[in-house]
Amino acid sequence: MNKEKLEQFIRLLQKVKRQPQRVFDIGLIIKEPSAEKSVSGEKVFREIKNIAPIEKIIYDNSMDDENAIQKLINVFRKKNWAFLEIKKDISSLFLNQLKHLSNRNFLQLLNYNNQDVFEIKMPEDTKIIVFAERDFIENKITYPHFYRLFGPTLSIK
Repeated sequence: MNKEKLEQFIRLLQKVKRQPQRVFDIGLIIKEPSAEKSVSGEKVFREIKNIAPIEKIIYDNSMDDENAIQKLINVFRKKNWAFLEIKKDISSLFLNQLKHLSNRNFLQLLNYNNQDVFEIKMPEDTKIIVFAERDFIENKITYPHFYRLFGPTLSIK
């Protein structure tokens, strides 16, 4: 893994400014099939943790959408970054929230915490980094516009 490129990706994500029609606070790191076997989500997370205050969320078969969303809300409240490792297809509830974050910079939930409509804005200095393997994205993610959810993208070879 090229640490210099990872640091450059983080700096780019830190410098990204929000624009009226598009938010670029969500970055994507793609592990290519040709990447070293030692490269893992955990290793990338540890490297980023040396640079920014970040918390890890693993979206896999053991986590439902509500828990994933709650973890993001907790990260926002702490004003930390989120490292979201995707290990299962993104279902509609969570996908809709990622779209809200990508397009409007907030989460919007119905009937949450005794509120008809609950909204929480992503704090100004908070970023989300999504990590997934290329084969997984290409073969398991069913949302055809997955790549459009992200601003800066880093390919790890």
